[in-house]
Amino acid sequence: MDFLFWVILFFVIIYYGFKLFFRYGLPWILSRFVQKQQKKYNREQGFNPDKQEGDVTVKNNASKREKNDAGFGEYVDFEDINDNNEEQK
Repeated sequence: MDFLFWVILFFVIIYYGFKLFFRYGLPWILSRFVQKQQKKYNREQGFNPDKQEGDVTVKNNASKREKNDAGFGEYVDFEDINDNNEEQK
């Protein structure tokens, strides 16, 4: 009888523990996860919340280089050939 009481008490405590976790703990964990993902996304996209409205930022990519195709090769002119052999008939 004493063992049955402890088993029932154990399951009641586990039940209320899970109930409280899913009520308060899980939403807290999910909200922290979502906030971290939002911060990560904003950081990758270059969003800056400290920037004032109307401020303009110009990014200059100095690494762009001119294309130089001078030594790439030579141009070969070609003609399409009809492979149907209709000209031989």
